[in-house]
Amino acid sequence: MKKYIVLLGLFFATNSLFADEGMWLLNMLDKLNLQQKGCKLTPEQIYSINHSSLKDAVLGLSNADRPYNFFCTSELVSPQGLLFTNYHCGFDMIQKHTSITNNYIENGFWAMNADEELPNEGILATRVVAMYDVTERVLLALNEAKIPMQDTAAVYDDDNEKEISQSSKSIFEKIIASVTDTCSYGASVKSFFEGNQYFLFIYETFKDVRLVGAPPRSIGKYGDETDNWMWPRHTGDFCVLRVYTDESGMPSEYSTKNKPLSPKHYLPVSLKGVNEGDYAMVLGYPGTTGRYRCEADVRDFLRLENSTVKIIGDLCLDTYHRYMDNDTSIYIKYTAKYDMLSNYWKYSIGQNKGMKNLDVAGRKKQQEDTLKQWILADSSRIEKYGAMLDTLSSYYTENALLNTRLEFLNIGLLNVVESMMFAYDCIEILDAIAADDPVAVKEVQVAIKDRAKKFYKDYDANVDKAQFITLTYGAWNNLGYYIYRHKKFPLMKKYHGDVAKYADAVWAKSVFTDEKRFNEFIEKPDYKKFITDPMFGLLRYTISEYFRVKDALDHSEIDSAQTLYVDAIMKMNPDSLFYPDANSTLRLTYGSVASYQPSDGVSYKYYTTLKGVMEKKDEKKFEFHVPAKLEELYNAKDYGQYADANGELPVCFITTNDITGGNSGSPVINANGELIGLAFDGNWEAMSGDIIYEPILQRTISVDVRYVLFVIDKFAGAGYLLDEMKIVK
Repeated sequence: MKKYIVLLGLFFATNSLFADEGMWLLNMLDKLNLQQKGCKLTPEQIYSINHSSLKDAVLGLSNADRPYNFFCTSELVSPQGLLFTNYHCGFDMIQKHTSITNNYIENGFWAMNADEELPNEGILATRVVAMYDVTERVLLALNEAKIPMQDTAAVYDDDNEKEISQSSKSIFEKIIASVTDTCSYGASVKSFFEGNQYFLFIYETFKDVRLVGAPPRSIGKYGDETDNWMWPRHTGDFCVLRVYTDESGMPSEYSTKNKPLSPKHYLPVSLKGVNEGDYAMVLGYPGTTGRYRCEADVRDFLRLENSTVKIIGDLCLDTYHRYMDNDTSIYIKYTAKYDMLSNYWKYSIGQNKGMKNLDVAGRKKQQEDTLKQWILADSSRIEKYGAMLDTLSSYYTENALLNTRLEFLNIGLLNVVESMMFAYDCIEILDAIAADDPVAVKEVQVAIKDRAKKFYKDYDANVDKAQFITLTYGAWNNLGYYIYRHKKFPLMKKYHGDVAKYADAVWAKSVFTDEKRFNEFIEKPDYKKFITDPMFGLLRYTISEYFRVKDALDHSEIDSAQTLYVDAIMKMNPDSLFYPDANSTLRLTYGSVASYQPSDGVSYKYYTTLKGVMEKKDEKKFEFHVPAKLEELYNAKDYGQYADANGELPVCFITTNDITGGNSGSPVINANGELIGLAFDGNWEAMSGDIIYEPILQRTISVDVRYVLFVIDKFAGAGYLLDEMKIVK
């Protein structure tokens, strides 16, 4: 789904400018007048190419296979490369190091010296070195190559799912090469405003990221799914990492010889706390927003796509529960996968509710009516934009069913049924065998063996098979989608539509569903055995169906209409200040600490304390289990220097900052540039925020840094880490 731009405030409003809305590019800071809003830093102190600045302390976290697709944000808090991020951002790392004998999920983990810190293969931490406007260069090259601008609206980069021409790809690669050929930096070209603007981002990426500490899940995920997306919140959602470099200070793969990063900038940590109305800003890497979706898109998204995610969650989460609740080893293997799907499932439910309550589709229609009047007032506008809105409306109405099916395949079968995608990840062995190149075969064998070791560590065939059965029947019963309907497909031909019997046969015979069988196969890989494997047959059919549906969604006309849509909005409001939709690039959002009133008779204050943790305590529910040590500290009121002026221990607070997924772990920074919290969630009443910002209701939920330090020091006994930090009292 393509994302669109928005104006400051409701994009057609000319007089209603909402001060806290916007995920702003750092080159736009001069236009924001942050000092008038309470910030005591200059734009140069926040973003500078030539000098250390706040942006140098903010690192995006990503996986090595998608280096600039940041799943979370982190911040440097010491001159020795110490990083804070959210517990849920580091949970996959925690889970991978967990076993029944070393249960870091339940007990927490704390390295008491550098030798005990745990390496995390494939995890990257990246900082922005600089960003440059390359719009003229890109558009000139596109024009010379005679490439329509809408063909590159999604723009080539590491994370682009849209296919563009090789000549377009070459243009961006040449720009990247011009700044990376002679240095150790990486780069990415990103498109903004639907191809109207292009920026080159230069990055420095660190490859040795180690786990230093994490609280037990009963602190880091306190409240779990019951409290997820809710306020009041009492979750200590943080963990501690450290970045290492080689002996010369350059990024390096993991080595015992590496040393902690000496950063250009790190954040002082404030114990001064927060009060209502205090200035707060967030720097981070928000993932994607759709603030500029048209009315038809919003209506179909509300009616179909989010409902599909809910169906997948209803089906699969229940299946996970059946196995996880009765087997600790399966719980350890699947808890991170469960959490990821559960978070997405609950988000889709809340977003639908928020969009209905706030009548987002109706507001979009009013905006489009205003746009239509502007277009009809001028013949040249009619010629250029006249058919645009009808094209958008027709596309989403006509393709709603296909979009639903694509969603089910992508998020359901091709995500949850893991052995299918593991087979896909092993296909490269076929090319090596076909090339009759023993050296190539050996190289691929080594790579796949390593991949398989990681895969089977967190895999259970019974869970995997149960999810396939659940999803296949679920598609039939809930969506009327007969995915495996072809009469020659084994499920129909041999098993007469009996999904359970077909699944039993596939999972019993496939080399991909059993570690021993797979290891025997990969030692002596055989081309025929691979292509006749029943799991590979299931994969081929499912992937073919995925591309059949995907190819049926012709984007060429809609891409052009969306480009015109954005252009029309910008032309209609030439004096307005725009910010682009989130696209996993570094952004700043500003706001203030603020309470809110979500409904009649309900009022929420802006902070919570440890008292609320104890009030929610329920030993019959794992979500509200309280560690004995934490309860002891509470009863003794042993809060040390982390208590507030009332003698209470703060846990979380809320602000009006405009954030989204990817901002998890982002530093919440006060007017002086000091760390006051870690952003980790949004609130239930404003779940439509990715589509339209709602200033009265929208809040960012953050863990108070005083609670973070309290847990490190008083609870975990790892106070030595605080000695590295610059603590501001």
